[in-house]
Formats: sequence, C-alpha cells, structure tokens
Amino acid sequence: MIKNYFAAFTLIFIILLPSCVTPRKTRYLQEPDKYVPAYPEYHTPADYEVMKSDELNIRVITLDPESRKIFNSSSESSSSSLASAYKGLYTYTVYEDGTIDFPYIGAIPVAGKTTRQIKKEIEAQLREYVKDCSVEVRLVNAYFNLLTEGSASRHELTKEKMTIFEALAVGGDLSKYADRQHVKVLRQLPSCETEIKEFDLRSQDILGSEYYYIQPNDIIYVKAFKGQFFRVDSFLTAIGITSSTLSFGVLIWSIVNLCKGAAGGTAQ
Repeated sequence: MIKNYFAAFTLIFIILLPSCVTPRKTRYLQEPDKYVPAYPEYHTPADYEVMKSDELNIRVITLDPESRKIFNSSSESSSSSLASAYKGLYTYTVYEDGTIDFPYIGAIPVAGKTTRQIKKEIEAQLREYVKDCSVEVRLVNAYFNLLTEGSASRHELTKEKMTIFEALAVGGDLSKYADRQHVKVLRQLPSCETEIKEFDLRSQDILGSEYYYIQPNDIIYVKAFKGQFFRVDSFLTAIGITSSTLSFGVLIWSIVNLCKGAAGGTAQ
C-alpha cells in the first residue's frame, strides 16, 4: 500500500511540475546561458520607410493665409478612411504605385522614403508656390497590435523608436502564464510579404538585438505555456495540490474499505 501511495505521489508530482510558473520562466533581462539564448549585437534600426497603403498626415505651415487655405484644406486626394476622419483633413493615402497626389504639385513618390525625406522633398517643391513655408509629415497608421492569452489590443506608437518592453508596458505587460520564451513579431515588408521574428524575451541580449525595437503595424503575439491545464504558481503550490489529491484518494480508499468491511460483516 505504501508503495502504491508513493507511486501515485510521484506520478502526480511529475504531471504538475512542468506547470509550475517559476521566476526563471517570467523574469526579464536574464544572463544568457544554456536555457536563455544569446543574441548578436545589432545596429540601431533606420527610420521607418513609408509603404503602399500607408496614411500620411501632411500639414503646410506658412504665414500666407491664402496658401495655408489651399494646401491645408480637404481635397480629392484626402483619404476617406477612419484614420483620416480621426486625424484631420490633411491625410493622404500612398497609392499602389508608391505616390501620393498633392495639390498643385501632383504625384509625389513617397514609398521607400522616411517622413523626413518626404518633408524635405515637399518643401523644396512648394517653394515654387510659397516662398516661406514648412511642412509637417507624420504617419497616421503608427500603431502596433498586441495579441496575448485571451486578449487582443491595438495601441498607438507614441514615439518613433519604441522598444518591445515599452510596447508591452503600454499593453499592460504579460500575464504570469505568458510564454516569454517564444515571442513572435509579425512584420509587413515593402514587398507586401509578412516576416515572422521569434525570440526569447527573457534574454538580456534583447537590449542590443534586432528584436529590441518595434515598427508601425507590427503584431506582437505571445501565447500561453503549453499544457496549462493545471496552473501552478510555484513549487510549494504543486506540493500542496499533490498532497491534497493524495489525501482525498486516501479518504476515498478508506471509505470504500469501510463499506466492504461492513458488507462482509452483514453477510456473515
């Protein structure tokens, strides 16, 4: 009987142990070792380059009231999307040929260029019509998406270079059951293909790696641990559950034996 209890205890313990959520599974910035990977250093990523179907918010700043009215009023080139309605009247969609249609200037190639480059190009062409002017160019669809266990949210990029940790902080951080070892980022490429990057968020080497910064339209996907039928927060909790299970088994076994003994005595 003792051997049977010991075997049952061992079996339950083996089943529950992988479900334990330990600091090793959840702690950030761990030193790389045989369990936590190391990543090579990576240069700071270049500024985001505009792609097809992006939305650009363009505003012309000038002291000339007539010019201000012409270039900052709604036009046929303004997008009718929800983003345009939210951001204002000066939003332009990047067409399939990589251009936007700007008043008086016409088609301006913008795909593959940063907002700073687009700003300089528009300012240079506008000087034919307005002597003194400045242009503001911003990406309207500067958002990232966070998909975690039982949650999906969309957040605005509040800065040009936002880190993965800042993005998770905006989304409320990850739950203790999130699999930080296999974080995935889905990123759209200029070729319209989707690139999937997978990395271990626990590694300290993330700070200098290619996974540190996110980009507009990124989708951050973090799944739950595998086999999370039993959710055990610690080693002591696992022992407690195992002990309770065995105690319950002993109680049932005692009741069954008692009933058998009573039945045997009645039969005699």
